[in-house]
Amino acid sequence: MKKQTLLALIFLALLGTQVTPAFAVSKETLQIMQQLDALQAQIQTLQKTVDSQSAVLKDLVGKASDTVNSMKSTVTDLQGSVQQSLASTNARFDSMTTQMQALSESLEEAKSRLSKLGDQLAQTQNYLQTMSAMNNPAPGSTTATPGTGTPPTPGAPQVPDADALYSQGMSYYNGGQWDLAIQAFQQYLQYYKDTDRASNAQFYIGECYYSQNDYSKAIDAYDACIEKYPNGNKAAAAQLKKGFSLLAMDQKSAGIRELRSLIQRFPDSHEADLASQRLKKLGITVPAPAAVHKKTS
Repeated sequence: MKKQTLLALIFLALLGTQVTPAFAVSKETLQIMQQLDALQAQIQTLQKTVDSQSAVLKDLVGKASDTVNSMKSTVTDLQGSVQQSLASTNARFDSMTTQMQALSESLEEAKSRLSKLGDQLAQTQNYLQTMSAMNNPAPGSTTATPGTGTPPTPGAPQVPDADALYSQGMSYYNGGQWDLAIQAFQQYLQYYKDTDRASNAQFYIGECYYSQNDYSKAIDAYDACIEKYPNGNKAAAAQLKKGFSLLAMDQKSAGIRELRSLIQRFPDSHEADLASQRLKKLGITVPAPAAVHKKTS
């Protein structure tokens, strides 16, 4: 009996040692599961945070892209404005140059007319003396009808006065009546192509075409001025405006070559300074003037 009781106690003791770890394992498993649930909750929270931050970041990227596009558009508009302003400045500069040349020409014209006023007065006095002699002929002489003088040859065309023609052309030019100015200057060259002001008349024909943006005809007129009157006082101005006309026609290489040639031919002229300024605006190196050159009058 005692032996059976002892065996029972031993059995119960062994059973107790096996049950205790089972209960311990279940408790640890429960803790691990709880930790996993907490970790999963943290992961979900982190995922929500990442999603939220991604949305914010995406919005910021979109706004930054819009800002960059807006800045590009602004820069493009600014470049266009600068180019337009530069073109307008060049046009005003060319216009001022032309006006200065016209003013100088008007001053020369005034001086010329003043210098000829004495000659006209002398001619008037001679005419009055001639008329007086005709109205009071010497005894026995034969004269034409008093007051009539020698009649003109029938059918002979009347040659217009040089001063009147040139002054008319300048008046039309200063008034912006380009076509009428061209006609007047062409008529002047028809009768007086070998005079001192023939170079000026040919040059202002080119200026009239230049003012109308007809650069091709302007170049033809400037070439005629340079070729027919190489020693005229408008040769340098004609070559300068020819270079400007070529640039206006997008013939950049030819225009630059013409301006460089002008600087070499007329290094001491005002036109050479203007050519240098235009080349510098184009970013072109200005050539050094020739050591020896022939200075035109």
